[in-house]
Amino acid sequence: MRVSRNEMIAALSRAYEGAGHQTGDYEDAAQLITWSHMCGLGGFERITLPPEAPKGGVAPRLDYENAGLAVIDAGGAEVCEHGSLAADLAFAKAQETSFAIVELINCRYPDLILRSLSLVAQQGVYIAAYWSDQAGRHGASFESGAVFPNYWRVEHAGAGQETSALTIICTTQAALLADAVTRQAEHPELQRFEVTAAQLAANYDQSLERGISVSSDHWSALNAAAWPILVPSDDKSRAGAGPA
Repeated sequence: MRVSRNEMIAALSRAYEGAGHQTGDYEDAAQLITWSHMCGLGGFERITLPPEAPKGGVAPRLDYENAGLAVIDAGGAEVCEHGSLAADLAFAKAQETSFAIVELINCRYPDLILRSLSLVAQQGVYIAAYWSDQAGRHGASFESGAVFPNYWRVEHAGAGQETSALTIICTTQAALLADAVTRQAEHPELQRFEVTAAQLAANYDQSLERGISVSSDHWSALNAAAWPILVPSDDKSRAGAGPA
């Protein structure tokens, strides 16, 4: 089945709100997941349904920081809770030092960071991220001003932990990012899968035009997850809803 972008964002927002996420957080989660899914990277299929309750509680813990480096412990929370904070911190540090690294450790669904990185890249910097999960090692790099990244994945043994470390690199100089990307790619013995920024853009535009393809089972599970916040259908709740 196919649904519109607005339908998916609304359904995800309700589901995350129903799981206990706060205003702003559940909206961010809906945007991040929908954007990734529309790019063809399977954001919607990656999350647990119904969504888990927020684990961050209070602000994430800053384990270490200097002028060009920060390490943030997400406490097992989804990247939707603290990913935007990490991306914005990397941007702020890069503005001061020209090259910055922010590591978000102990986070879930690190791949959903990409929309947050896109918003940073559109402010005129180069930004990339690297992480590992059950599918292997991943990387995504944005040119300055780019909306979509070049993405790659290499298969490797030993993946499979529930939480991951996400490394964000942000710089004002293209050569510094190119050097970092080259070092990450130095594994010719591993099978490599790549998707260009142009292909991700085409996937996104196609989803926008034709609708987002989702399985009916996933869609039903998503809407069921929103049930805790839906208003009961009775005479009082229907008041003001217009003619019957």
